[in-house]
Amino acid sequence: MKTPCIGITTGYEQQGEEVVSLGRRYIRAVEQAGGAPVVLAPLQHERLVEHYVRMLDGLVVSGGRDIPPALYGEKESQQTDALPEERPLFEIALVRLFRERGKPVLGICYGCQLLNVAFGGTLVQDIPSQIGNCIKHRRQSSAEPPARHTVAIREGSLLRQILRSAEVEIVSSHHQAVKAVATGFLPTAIAPDGVVEAIELEDARFFVGVQWHPEMDPEAEATRRLMHTFVQVAAETTMC
Repeated sequence: MKTPCIGITTGYEQQGEEVVSLGRRYIRAVEQAGGAPVVLAPLQHERLVEHYVRMLDGLVVSGGRDIPPALYGEKESQQTDALPEERPLFEIALVRLFRERGKPVLGICYGCQLLNVAFGGTLVQDIPSQIGNCIKHRRQSSAEPPARHTVAIREGSLLRQILRSAEVEIVSSHHQAVKAVATGFLPTAIAPDGVVEAIELEDARFFVGVQWHPEMDPEAEATRRLMHTFVQVAAETTMC
């Protein structure tokens, strides 16, 4: 079977000058699952975005800062740390084209939120201030270990089929989450406080967003199952 090319989105970080930056964990996760990772810089020209879609067999929308609330019809709260629109607008165009082509997409953390916004959903801008009695969804400083908690997986969902479990423990690092789920998507994992932790497109073979960070938990069985299934679907898509 052909090794599938998997695009991984990223953005620009300010380090004296703007440079494309992506945590190596995403690259390793794709590589270990059998894919060939390709890092994608944000593009603005529609023709070049379409070239990415033709070239790639699957797509990972990686983590990042907050999506500008204007993109889902809300005003920015004090707790929101919004990215410039260049990256999310590029990713929205990209995931919509991947959807049209029937190619697999995996959104991780910000990427899960991006999938929801791209198809008309909205976001909770700040879980601690908007959801009462919430659990710990991210650590307070880098000196702490990453936050962990369980999520309940929806019966009958693709995610349940992949993970083969009604509940899994995950690594969490976010303060925003899905609010109104986009049309055509299902919420397929829920935290103990009711926060949506995963969504999937109902009529797609693999179009999944997870709010957690599988790349930060590489030895977990849930990570292995999720990443291998995604890459396998991408590999099979190349043969269609």
